[in-house]
Amino acid sequence: MSVQLHDYISVADKADELGCNIPTGLALLPRNFRDAKTKKDLIHESSTSTVRVLLRQANIPETRLENKEERFPEAVEEAFEWIGPIIFVGYSILTQNPHVLAIALGVISNYLSDWFKGIPRDRRRVRFDIVLETKQKTCKRIHYDGDIEGLKQLPEIIREVKLDG
Repeated sequence: MSVQLHDYISVADKADELGCNIPTGLALLPRNFRDAKTKKDLIHESSTSTVRVLLRQANIPETRLENKEERFPEAVEEAFEWIGPIIFVGYSILTQNPHVLAIALGVISNYLSDWFKGIPRDRRRVRFDIVLETKQKTCKRIHYDGDIEGLKQLPEIIREVKLDG
């Protein structure tokens, strides 16, 4: 399992620059959000629509970057790995409702347990990023690359990330 912490661009500033809705709570960001030059360049992971359904079923609200009439294309990849969308979590969610992210990760983990059935354990791989907004509206990115079991450790890792300073 590999978990890495990096600085990330301001999600609010980039969304504004691209002409997207500015996320305030939990949002699913396209794979190329950081590097896209225009809104038309944005591409979601193929797992985005599934994660949206899982969040909705768990009554976890999502702020979409795109308007209701818009749909960003989804990348299609075939492999024994699950590549998830970038999960953005606004500072207000982290401070006012911190358990929402743990619930979301639990829902995704349960889904992946079924998704990987029949695939040998040593070939199961999960990759995705979580972007956390700080009090100053800067962002930190946590990159996860590992197995399903390692997802259980992410809430603790997230709690250790300094978001106040």
